[in-house]
Amino acid sequence: MIFEGLLNRGALPVLQQVMSFTEARHEVLANNISNLDTVGYKMKDLPTDEFFRTLDEAVRRRDAAGTSLEMRAGRHLRWDRNGRLQAKPAELENSNILFHDENNRFVEKQMSAMAQNALLHNVTAELLRGKYGLLKAAISGKS
Repeated sequence: MIFEGLLNRGALPVLQQVMSFTEARHEVLANNISNLDTVGYKMKDLPTDEFFRTLDEAVRRRDAAGTSLEMRAGRHLRWDRNGRLQAKPAELENSNILFHDENNRFVEKQMSAMAQNALLHNVTAELLRGKYGLLKAAISGKS
């Protein structure tokens, strides 16, 4: 297809990976909040540093070789054959008081992380919407 190069080597694959990551991270953060009162529950998160480092490396390899975006597995993040993210949440360090029920909850940090993640997700969704809108206009011949 004539648009294959655009779809595989442009911004779309990068934005799709960010979207997948923010969706998976939102699920982990929401699970933390729902388990605030669970005895012995340890807060988890997806390592954003690992994701963005992996994404940066994939973009550099793609640009240097002129190929499609290929995400390589890390310690907590893996991608299946179809390029879908398979994440393994990391347990968060006890940077707060450990409560008597052995829960390491910290509501404010979880809500802040969720808000930051939602913002990144929304910005990415808008960028994707714009890219698909441009692609649709190019295909239909409208400006």
